Amino acid sequence: MPGNQPDFNKTIKKLREALEDYFDRQEGKSLQDLEVIGISRRSFSVIAFLKARTSKDLLRLVSKTTIHHPENIDITEKENQALIEYNLLKFLHPKFETVEKCSVPRPILVVPEIETYVMEFVEGNLLVDENRYARYFSSKGKFNTLKEYYYLCGRWLKHFQEFTGVREETEEALHGVIKRCDSRLRLIEDLKDSRCPKILRDKVVGFLCDQIKQMNGKKILVSGRHGDFGSWNILIGQKGVTVVDYLGYGEDPIVIDILKMLMNFEDEKKYFTNSPTRVEILRNCFLKGFGTIPFITKPELTICETLHRVYSVHSSLSYPGKYLHHRFEKNLCLKANLNWLINSEEKDLLFPTANIQY
Repeated sequence: MPGNQPDFNKTIKKLREALEDYFDRQEGKSLQDLEVIGISRRSFSVIAFLKARTSKDLLRLVSKTTIHHPENIDITEKENQALIEYNLLKFLHPKFETVEKCSVPRPILVVPEIETYVMEFVEGNLLVDENRYARYFSSKGKFNTLKEYYYLCGRWLKHFQEFTGVREETEEALHGVIKRCDSRLRLIEDLKDSRCPKILRDKVVGFLCDQIKQMNGKKILVSGRHGDFGSWNILIGQKGVTVVDYLGYGEDPIVIDILKMLMNFEDEKKYFTNSPTRVEILRNCFLKGFGTIPFITKPELTICETLHRVYSVHSSLSYPGKYLHHRFEKNLCLKANLNWLINSEEKDLLFPTANIQY
């Protein structure tokens, strides 16, 4: 079900007015022309690529407008996501300027009433498009470069968590994880796909409640959460890695973003042309880049991984892929994750075994 797409003509008019004021007040120059050179309409946002000609220079900018989609309605109706993302980038940008080969886009301005913010354009390719070098017989040189990028992804995440602050919290920090898991399970139920057993939601929620009981008052490390930390939201280039799209930013257990990446590696191993050995190497590079990994209790890890397994099930059902082989691959991911959620009594966890606190 698509989200409500904004009237972009109204959006660009508001942006022009806001940029005119910004350049005049902040940079002492006038906006002479604003050209839309491309628009990408996504499920959760509209991204516009802009060219701004001022009295002094020519700038490439990007605007992002939030879309209220059924899958993220709990987030977008709670707080203005454009304002949250803009303020976060404003906080993070100067901090990441001190970190070699790790960055975030420089924010320019935000227009809250149209849920849109503007940032500088970042030159680069999406990391997800470079995952082809994890395939059998692909270029070893290109694969070595890919290894470096995933190392930098781990390094970026470590700094992100340090910048947003790591602290201890009670088990209540897991309640939001369980709530999001239940919300996504309801969306899976609504799809009425015959491959998903009717007991799925009841079984998973019951299992999560049992895991909460096993926490026994243990403390949880929390920090800022990117929310969708994966190769599809990471730009790569000569300057290293730049992470984008902070929709749904908030505070969560530190393992949430780590496990998001590890879950993606697990699914990538099931793609027909990928070498599981190469994917495992990329996983290890990411963890090496992250550095020292704290000890995390098994119940906390199990709850957080369950969330990502549920997300992967929903993705396999909702976005099966355009081509036949993509559908087969997605079906393999679906079966594996359903089996983990329903049938596995002693669940194998994605987190490094040496760092699990039993």
